[in-house]
Amino acid sequence: MITRSRCIVQPDWAGQPVESDVGGWPVIERFGPVEEKTETCVADLTHRPKAVLYGPALGEYGKLVPGSALWTGRGFLSLVKPGEAVLFDLAGPMESSLPPEATDVTDAWVLLSVWGARADEVLQRLFSVDLIRPGGGEPFHLVTRWHALVVQILNMRAREPGYLLATDRSHGQNLFDGLIHAGRHLGLGPVGMERWLKWFEGLRFSRL
Repeated sequence: MITRSRCIVQPDWAGQPVESDVGGWPVIERFGPVEEKTETCVADLTHRPKAVLYGPALGEYGKLVPGSALWTGRGFLSLVKPGEAVLFDLAGPMESSLPPEATDVTDAWVLLSVWGARADEVLQRLFSVDLIRPGGGEPFHLVTRWHALVVQILNMRAREPGYLLATDRSHGQNLFDGLIHAGRHLGLGPVGMERWLKWFEGLRFSRL
């Protein structure tokens, strides 16, 4: 039984969504034929576990510097500032256990993924920070603003451009609509979890 409401309303032109229940979250598995032609994609990953970790909870991850991120084996951990990091769990169980020094923000944050050949272009139309950082090879994390929204951005450094974006749930629709407005003429379109998992499972990340 679906116990949560979906916080992102998809555009009608994306097609009729096929939904499933994932741990009490309504998750779009796929859209109609329009999705098959989409080359630069945005997917709603809000149902995935998210947390802020503090102090001792970061000990097992080794030495990180603010802005750095690493692949944990099932997601990404990003150090926002000394003693505070953000965890995006992308492949583990929905009911993940957290250390005492952690705050679960799964219900509080929207999480979107944007990837594809023109993902860099789409995001640079919204954000003035450097999202690419030529010359580096490791994933990295930024905290910036778009209008009144505080947005967390993680560049996954995948083989093709790929990002995670998080913001407060109450502002999630504004961020999603902004992405669509900035990127539709560049080929950006919403896709479901089947398409995202196919892309994500084809990637290879090294745990640092």
